Amino acid sequence: MYSDSVRQKYRKVARVVCFALAWGGLATWLYHFHVYYQYDATLPHEQDIASGRIYPQNNHGHVVYLTKDENARLTELSAISLGLVIGGFLFYGFFVDRSIFRPKSAKPWEIRRF
Repeated sequence: MYSDSVRQKYRKVARVVCFALAWGGLATWLYHFHVYYQYDATLPHEQDIASGRIYPQNNHGHVVYLTKDENARLTELSAISLGLVIGGFLFYGFFVDRSIFRPKSAKPWEIRRF
């Protein structure tokens, strides 16, 4: 595939990209919590079918009702944050440190001799 010299040349760039992805995922996840608790504090406690507030959000027995857009926003934030974090770890594994995917060699005391 690629030679080691090419891989070494772009290793620092790849490390910056993977950490940016992982930290971006963490920031998105924290923003998800902010939006979740903001909805929990400000939205109505009764279901209102006329306005579209039919999606319950239960926080330890404290239920508020979301619209379809608010529920979709929370779901999107969760998916984006998870995708960024997983993408950062995969990017690290494929481009920075490929040894995490290689099988580990058996230690001398782990070798079975029959």
